[in-house]
Amino acid sequence: MNVNWLRQKRMETEEAQQMAKLLYTLLFGFFAGALGMILKQENLLYNTGFLDGYTLGPIKYLEPDTGKLLVTVVMQRIGVAVLLVILSTTYLGSVAAYLYQLWSGLAAGVLAAGSVIRYGIKGILLVAGSLLPQQLILIPAFLLLSMKCCELCRIMYFRGISGGFSGRDRGRVLVKEGTYMAGCIILITAGCFVEAYINPGILKFILRLF
Repeated sequence: MNVNWLRQKRMETEEAQQMAKLLYTLLFGFFAGALGMILKQENLLYNTGFLDGYTLGPIKYLEPDTGKLLVTVVMQRIGVAVLLVILSTTYLGSVAAYLYQLWSGLAAGVLAAGSVIRYGIKGILLVAGSLLPQQLILIPAFLLLSMKCCELCRIMYFRGISGGFSGRDRGRVLVKEGTYMAGCIILITAGCFVEAYINPGILKFILRLF
C-alpha cells in the first residue's frame, strides 16, 4: 500500500511538472509570436493585408451555416487531437505535444499583436471576439491532452514515471491514460460546439465597431 501511494504521488508530481513545462512552452510561443509581429510588422502585417478592412469586412455580413461550420471545426480540432494521441504511442509523442503548444502560442501571439498594432484598443476586442469563449475550453483541454500524451510516451518508451512496471500495472496505467485522453477529446468536442454556435455571434457583434 505504501509503495503504491509513493508511486501515485510521484506520478502526480511529474504530471504537474509536465503541465508546467507545456504551459511555459505555450506562453513562450505567444510572446515569441507577438515579438515577431512587432519586429516584422511591415512584412507580416501591412504587406500581407493581415486583419485589414478588406479581410474583416465580409465577416460582418456573413451568415455562417453553423452545421457546416461545426463539421469543419470538429474535423480540424479532433483531427489534431487524434494525431497527438497516435503520435504519443511513438518516440515522437512528447516532441509533437510540445510543438503543438509552441505553434498554438505563436499563432495566438501573432493574432494578438497584429490586432493591437492595427486597431489599438479595438484590437483587444477583436482578439477577444476571435478566441472567446471557446478557447477557455480548448486551451486547458489541449494542455491536459498534451500532458497525457507526454506521459504515455514516457510510459511506453522511457519508463519515466515509475522506473519500471509489471505487465499488469503497465496495462492498468495505459488504460488510465487512455481514459483521460478520451475525456480530453470529449472536452475538445464541447469547445468545438461553442466555437461553432456561440463565437460567430460574438465576433459579428464586435466587428460592428470596425
